Amino acid sequence: MSLWLNNLSTQEADPEKIKLAEVQFDAIHTTFNNILETCRNKCIPRDEGYSEAELTKAEMCCVDRCVTKLHYSNRIIGAYVQTQQFSPEKHLPHYRQYQEKQ
Repeated sequence: MSLWLNNLSTQEADPEKIKLAEVQFDAIHTTFNNILETCRNKCIPRDEGYSEAELTKAEMCCVDRCVTKLHYSNRIIGAYVQTQQFSPEKHLPHYRQYQEKQ
C-alpha cells in the first residue's frame, strides 16, 4: 500500500475545505469551457466542415494566441478582484438567492 494512502486514510475531511475545493473547481471548469468555446468559435471555421483531422498552422496559431490572451485577461481580472477585497455577498446581490437554492 502507498505511503500517501496510509496518510489519507487517517485524516478526516473538512467539509469547509471540500466546499471551497468544489467552488474553485467549478470556477476553473467554467473558465476553461468559456475559453474553449470562445477560441473554437473564433479560430476554427465551422461552415467549412472538418476536412482535415489536424488543425492547420493558422488555426493552431490563432488558438494559441486566443487562449493566451483570455488566460492573461482572466489573471488580470482575478488579481484586481482580490485587491478590491471582492466578496459575493457584498458585490453580487443575487448571490444570496443562489446560495439558498443549493
